Amino acid sequence: MSNHNNRREFGVSRTSCACESCQLNCRHMPGCLIPSDLERMAPRGDEAAILRWAEENLLASPGALVQQGDRRYHIPTLVPAVKPDGSCIHLTAEGRCAIHEVAPFGCAFFDCRVDPGISADGMRLVARAHQSGALYTRIWEHLHRLGLRQEAPIVLRERMARALAEKR
Repeated sequence: MSNHNNRREFGVSRTSCACESCQLNCRHMPGCLIPSDLERMAPRGDEAAILRWAEENLLASPGALVQQGDRRYHIPTLVPAVKPDGSCIHLTAEGRCAIHEVAPFGCAFFDCRVDPGISADGMRLVARAHQSGALYTRIWEHLHRLGLRQEAPIVLRERMARALAEKR
């Protein structure tokens, strides 16, 4: 596996914080993938093999709510699958990421110190993938049809906020 610790997207270097605050996302709302994450994370092979991998490793999320002028809409995203407790399937018992080197964009580029503005760049790529019917979209549609879905981000953020309030 190649070293992706020097990975950059949109002029920003990947993060590597694993503080309790950052782990809160891993425990409640794993970050989304952008299309290029599939090249790093999915196995090589035909689309059927990739779809089988996706069934075990990803969920279809309703995605980010964005606003363009007066129009508000969701950009459907792929996210890591979760354990029964809602935490990312890649979160180890020690609170570390088991796939750190190839972690999805929404994990690798977000932590407690990063300006969340980079997410708009990622969402633009996802929106373009949906417009073109790319593999990203075909995987999302496949998972959605199978009922392999994540809850809406707003629900997950509320759950995360409650968990944080309980810790205080």
